[in-house]
Amino acid sequence: MKILVTIVLVALTLHLQSQPVGYYNGTEGKTGAELKAALHHIIRNHLAWEYTYSKNIMAISDRKPGTTDSIILFYTGFTKHWNYYGTGGDYVNREHVFAKSHGGFGTAKPTGSDVHNLKPAMASVNIDRSNKDFDVCQGQPGAVQHPIATECYYTANAWEPRDAVKGDAARIIFYMATRYEGTNGEPDLEVADYVNTYPLPLHGKLSALYQWNQADLPDAFERNRNDVIYSFQKNRNPFIDNPRWVQMIWGDLPADPIAIGNMAQSPQVVKPTDNVTITCTAQGNGPITATLKWGTAYTSLTNVIPMTFNNGTFIASIPPQSANSVIYLQVQATNGSQTSSSVVYNYKVQPQFSGTITPIINVQGQAASSPMVNQIVTVTGVVTGNFGDGYFIQDARAPWSGLYIYDIGRNPDIGDSVIVTGKIVEYFGLTEMTNITHFQLVAKNKPLPEPIVIQAGQDKEPYESVLVKILGAQVVSTNEGYGMWKVNDKTGDMMIHNTMLYAHTPVLGAYYDITGPLTYTYSDWKIELRSAADVQPGSDLDKPYVVDINLASPQYMWIYFNEPIKASTVSNLSNYQFSGGINLLWASRHAIQTHVAILNLEGVTLGMHTVTIRNIEDLAGNVMNEATFNFFSPYNNIETNDLDDDIKLYPNPTVTGVITIENTRSVVEIEISDMAGRVIHKVNNPDRLQNILVGGLPVGQLLVRMNTTENKLITKTIIVQ
Repeated sequence: MKILVTIVLVALTLHLQSQPVGYYNGTEGKTGAELKAALHHIIRNHLAWEYTYSKNIMAISDRKPGTTDSIILFYTGFTKHWNYYGTGGDYVNREHVFAKSHGGFGTAKPTGSDVHNLKPAMASVNIDRSNKDFDVCQGQPGAVQHPIATECYYTANAWEPRDAVKGDAARIIFYMATRYEGTNGEPDLEVADYVNTYPLPLHGKLSALYQWNQADLPDAFERNRNDVIYSFQKNRNPFIDNPRWVQMIWGDLPADPIAIGNMAQSPQVVKPTDNVTITCTAQGNGPITATLKWGTAYTSLTNVIPMTFNNGTFIASIPPQSANSVIYLQVQATNGSQTSSSVVYNYKVQPQFSGTITPIINVQGQAASSPMVNQIVTVTGVVTGNFGDGYFIQDARAPWSGLYIYDIGRNPDIGDSVIVTGKIVEYFGLTEMTNITHFQLVAKNKPLPEPIVIQAGQDKEPYESVLVKILGAQVVSTNEGYGMWKVNDKTGDMMIHNTMLYAHTPVLGAYYDITGPLTYTYSDWKIELRSAADVQPGSDLDKPYVVDINLASPQYMWIYFNEPIKASTVSNLSNYQFSGGINLLWASRHAIQTHVAILNLEGVTLGMHTVTIRNIEDLAGNVMNEATFNFFSPYNNIETNDLDDDIKLYPNPTVTGVITIENTRSVVEIEISDMAGRVIHKVNNPDRLQNILVGGLPVGQLLVRMNTTENKLITKTIIVQ
């Protein structure tokens, strides 16, 4: 991947990921060890980045507001260039606030690289702080005022930070003591009410940290830092979101008198036309009423909506808001004498694209260089990998269907369906999009395209930025430099790249099946590793077999295998034989569910029939045993023929839930429904638009009905995967 050098210039234009409504569900009504355990369960197993990458994250999380490349140093408050790292003097160091020598976790993932615990600090000051515990030092015997960080004081065993960050330091220590509880081989870190705790996995001093948490409450800078780190690590510091939890766990503050829980938001992805419904439960003494407070700023929840109580749930809706708005919300519940409030959550209203979407195959141009270099285009796809400075998307499971988006710090989740506008460039042989001007989240948790099995020795250009898989590859070199190692699958060599997200330690001579986005950097092709799941030992030696057959309609049969199957063997019509005069028109492997074969039939009649299936191979080339299956048809040779017309609908199938309907000038109304007849979308076309874009379609087989100016009904079928 390219080296990060312009991080803050890009980051200025981004809105970070929202704090999802209900993130802290399950904490209500709890105190002490029970609350601490509930918070640990929420924030554990974060997405851990290598320690090396932490300074790139801090370039955004600790950026001085109003600047493009400066960060604020923790103990001095001075500003330095975000990449001014070095040893000693006025260089920048990465300070482990919970000292890494307290428990000896070093800089290894996940504990040593957890950015919630890292702060940029001046190297000479960091040396003086060393691994001292935190405590009040001013006025103590032997206390020294630091000559550079003049607002800091220290003794032989303790360090007192400046007033402006005392609460920040406290909440970091409390986070570490909650995040790391000795599970999964991680250290069990705790807070002690004394100093000189080294080398134990303890940090003090509890009484001072407890006081600092209340005296120096989170400000906008600290809240923004929490949001930035959450966008990378996918976990939050809960004590920034609710400092009172410190008092509930380490003090004697009781639980909120009214437990507000089960908070939820619908829809999850918000458009400007959406009413956003917030639901929750509220339990406590006496009759309870609840209100929903919301606004466009964290500190200004000026809109108040009474919540309706129905069947144990409180409900209220926020009216539609303009695109790109960030809406902050909080539920407040009362029984007349006691009042409780939820954490402040937020969501973003997504911008809506209304132009032309270009298929990625056209951007790639089916050639080494894109025919659209220096052009501004819009593409859509599902995110298959995110590496901090950019992410890969795909709009199909096919060659030429992938694109790398250079978009520092955006951090969409794998499985997000997105629409992105930007400039196409060739970056040292890699076709990519940069200078992003539009980013729209269409849907979340979309299934990824199944990896395409390739061979190391074949032409790799068609699979640039595509999710691929190489089978039975033997490790021939464990260290090619720059985090690379090399495998050979008997057709040629392939480089494997240990990324900032996952580094595998290969065994020389071992065989692996390896999955990941294929990229081209430093004049070489390589597979980018996303997680441990991308490197699996061995290869499949078992034959595939049929587990179920479903005659979904008079025209379509779905055959389910026990594992992914090879597309070329599925599409070979000679591999199927039907009884009763049934004709097979075509066969295709499902684009996403690659263990499924879809058959298009004609001549299906009422009654029992048989199908014989043979020669279907799995991805490793194992051939199934021939087998014959009985199936019953409740249909009586019903045929449906779509009217032949100039209207085109693509992509079909779609993996993003986004389709374009082309040549719709004669169409006055479009209705999209599922096979049960439930209407999903209705679109009117009073302006006689030439092309209509529809997004947010659910997975399944859908029916598109279009009424024209000539009162003609046109019907088409699409598949959303």
